[in-house]
Amino acid sequence: MSEELTGGTSTVVTFRSEGGLYAFGIETLTEILGDREVTPVPGLPDYVLGVINLRGEVIPVIDLRRRLGFADAEPTGREALFIIESDGVTAAVRADTVVTSVTYDESSYMAFEEESVAAGIILDGEEQITLIDPKKLLKND
Repeated sequence: MSEELTGGTSTVVTFRSEGGLYAFGIETLTEILGDREVTPVPGLPDYVLGVINLRGEVIPVIDLRRRLGFADAEPTGREALFIIESDGVTAAVRADTVVTSVTYDESSYMAFEEESVAAGIILDGEEQITLIDPKKLLKND
């Protein structure tokens, strides 16, 4: 995901967290769920809230705010769980709110080289969207 695009267009699903606009590539996303109760599991990193049971599969839940180093916030009732899959690993990522899908082309994308959960930036008009790299997000530091 962090490599340069070679042409054409791609689609992402955008969401807000800590006031910023973030996105996952549509190819990574398997579904979007409303927020649900998470079962805590001791000994996990602080950004892993616990697990959910999704149709008989135990899925870890990552809090995007914590994973990005932001402070916790009071629930608003608009939170969502993005079910993503990368390299055979499935996880739920909790975000503040779903926004929309955006299709962008190579000229509006700038890849990042540094070790970060961000793959790069997409410029969509006046908005700046941070594209999240699912491989880096799911990597346990």
